[in-house]
Amino acid sequence: MQKRLLIIGAGIAGLSAAKSAREAGKNWDIIILELENTNTYIRTRIPHYISGEANLKEMMPYNDEWYVKNNLNLIKGIEVISIDTNSKEVISSKGKFLYDSLIIASGAQPFKPPIKGIELSNIISIRSIYDADVAKNLSSKANTCTIIGGGLLGLEIAWAISCLGCKVNIIEHNDRLLPKQTDNTASSLLFEALKKKGINVHLNAQTDEFIGKDVVEGVKLKDGRVIETDFVILSTGVRANISPFNNTGLDIGRAIKVDNHMSTNIDDVYAAGDVAEFNGNNYCIWPIAVTQGKIAGSNAAGKQLEYEDMKPHTQLKIPGINLFTIGDIFCEDCTSLEELDKDKNRYQKFFLKDNRISGAIVFGDASLALTVKKAVENKIEFSLEPFNINELIKLL
Repeated sequence: MQKRLLIIGAGIAGLSAAKSAREAGKNWDIIILELENTNTYIRTRIPHYISGEANLKEMMPYNDEWYVKNNLNLIKGIEVISIDTNSKEVISSKGKFLYDSLIIASGAQPFKPPIKGIELSNIISIRSIYDADVAKNLSSKANTCTIIGGGLLGLEIAWAISCLGCKVNIIEHNDRLLPKQTDNTASSLLFEALKKKGINVHLNAQTDEFIGKDVVEGVKLKDGRVIETDFVILSTGVRANISPFNNTGLDIGRAIKVDNHMSTNIDDVYAAGDVAEFNGNNYCIWPIAVTQGKIAGSNAAGKQLEYEDMKPHTQLKIPGINLFTIGDIFCEDCTSLEELDKDKNRYQKFFLKDNRISGAIVFGDASLALTVKKAVENKIEFSLEPFNINELIKLL
């Protein structure tokens, strides 16, 4: 009898799981349940979709024919309500589905902070194509947009909205941009680069209240300042989509806890991507979702693969601004090497441990970023002693 693999979610983790499972188990019946009415799309390109640089077709790796050709049954517009791990079935808005193996790749959803006035119209979050279309529509009628949160996505969205002719303000509660991904030097360079693009960043700014009657008209900060705005975009982080899986017996912390096979504490149930927590980490980062999906899919279909915790890397994708970080950039027992070229607006900083790059910050040099990523992931060992940053770069 043909075995069935159910995958909840057709985001990049779900897609990666489906591809890996199909390679591992040619005869498996693979069904993907997706809440949205689209094929998998590259979520990290949403800012480019908003700006007009990419259309929806360009964002989708595969069309309907590809799913049919690979014998993957993608069911769109279906909501998963709960799962019954005893009877091995998923309860959904379109009925019940039995499974032999189950992969939960339901992703994450935007976090809405408890700020007074957050229920006003024209306050949105951006996580989906639908959200992006709403933002584009608002931008066409507005003069000013205010973004709450200066993380990577918030910055990229700010650039995208500015491309549509809107004035953009960013409200960031920290004293510098991207404090988890940069040091003071890189953060300052980024601040100035955004300023040159006409994006106004408010640091040390705490949002106290959204002002307006029915539609948001301003953002009041805790220091008393009021920033007038026509609409607001919340970019205050995401939370794993775990609500359908509560009270199922799954071990859930910030997300669904998994081991190095992406297995949960319940037999034949796996999790991957933004909904998974491995070794206490729930990064919600694209490359990690891809890799975890691959591991989950292979194991769910019977081919053993082990996941090795990846060094997270991030890359800001704004034309003319190149910022890449990887690994541990706050390593206390590492040797650090750095170089700043103000004339060329370039900055590199490497953190070295046991003759390997443990972490790095690269600003202003996209080609070097790719080389550094490969060196870190391949754990390349350098024999220079003492290390010199220029000599190190030559060896990459």
